[in-house]
Amino acid sequence: MRRTSSASLLAVSVLVVSFLALAGSPAAQQFGKDSENILSLRERAELMQKWWEWRRENVIPEIMREQGIDMWIVRDDEGELFFNNESPVYVSLLPANYEGMTLASRHVRPGSQRTPWFLVFFDNGSEIEYIEPRTYEDIAALVSDHDPQRIAIAEFDNDRMMAALGETYSARAVSSWTVGVRWLETMTPEQISVYRHVQGVANEIIAEGFSNQVIIPDVTTTDDLNWWFRHRALELGLEYENHPTITVQRRPELIAKYDDPPELFRRGRTSNGKSVTIRRGDVVSCDADIMLLGLTTDSHQHAYVLLEGESDVPEAMKEGLLKVNRIQDLFAKEFVIGRTGKEIVTAAEAIVPEEGIIETELGFHPPPTFNRRYLVGGFMFPTKPYVAGMTSGEGYYPTSIVGNHHKLYVDTLYAFEPHTRVAVPGWGPDGIELGIGQIAVMTPEGLRYLDRPQESEWHVIK
Repeated sequence: MRRTSSASLLAVSVLVVSFLALAGSPAAQQFGKDSENILSLRERAELMQKWWEWRRENVIPEIMREQGIDMWIVRDDEGELFFNNESPVYVSLLPANYEGMTLASRHVRPGSQRTPWFLVFFDNGSEIEYIEPRTYEDIAALVSDHDPQRIAIAEFDNDRMMAALGETYSARAVSSWTVGVRWLETMTPEQISVYRHVQGVANEIIAEGFSNQVIIPDVTTTDDLNWWFRHRALELGLEYENHPTITVQRRPELIAKYDDPPELFRRGRTSNGKSVTIRRGDVVSCDADIMLLGLTTDSHQHAYVLLEGESDVPEAMKEGLLKVNRIQDLFAKEFVIGRTGKEIVTAAEAIVPEEGIIETELGFHPPPTFNRRYLVGGFMFPTKPYVAGMTSGEGYYPTSIVGNHHKLYVDTLYAFEPHTRVAVPGWGPDGIELGIGQIAVMTPEGLRYLDRPQESEWHVIK
């Protein structure tokens, strides 16, 4: 493995920034549809494995040296540490072939599917050695031979590991939480570049769903639209990270006019799982994700259903959307490398919103990521995505590998989803909630949106 430095990784990241700026520009949107250029399953598996190999060669040395770790020991039974997330650190580090099948361990045990007990990475100064000890006794001998100064191990259920390290080396042990998160959250330059394509596919699906091609006002229900999104992804050979959320916001006078029960509308908005008919004058909102190449989107977008006699979205609603994007741009500037999630939120709370913004709150978390790994016998694990990195809150159910105490690093991705309500005439004291959720990447120059949707334009349903 060749040795890399922080400077080299930052230099590669800089090259990606210019692409990101172009990809989000109006000129770039006129080219072909991303949804018509989705790779086959075989091509996806091969590309994802190439990314894994690049990360193994470049990211592991980078994060171990960044965190001052000489040896990193990973157990195959750390899953419970991550709230039934099936030990994503361990699984993501297993070598695999281009079919996503884990390569057999040198050590075979009954019922093990020939996967290793332990994975060990040791920095000898010129490269990272990869070692598969078979027993705790093997680890004791390995540690004695290599004499690491700082050893990263999981703090969960580690009595046997500490005993194997012995008094001298157990005193050199530190928690592997940060180095594990750094491994999981750090993206390759190619992954960041291709994420623009994945977000482009998601944006096209939403644009199609938020059109008269799918919605017939006064006929189509929110439940109809919800299942349309799921089925459209199925037709395209995509996966969903979770069931979409489709809601409706309605003016007070129209809540009284239509026969949908008023109690379904809280602050003028329905909640997920409460189906209503989409009416003229409604704002239809979605929180929808797709999964492609192990990368997941998290998109919050909005459509307006024209009233009879309207030919365009009212100017006050257009201005409301611009206000939302302006405050989100101010939030984005608070993403400074080295800050914790808590520090970013605190800085965002100090921003004074412009007139017309009723309330606003910055929310963000890493997008779920999926590492396809199959056992030698053909069974797949893990069965669900993991979420790892910095977040705006204290945690992210059902995983413990995020936290607002974690710092912000370059080449990491975020589901950037502020929630903002703006005042619009006729919409009552609560206005309209128009937060635009999107995927963003942390670059050396700051936070950058990936294929930014709805910067100034509404989806319109006639």
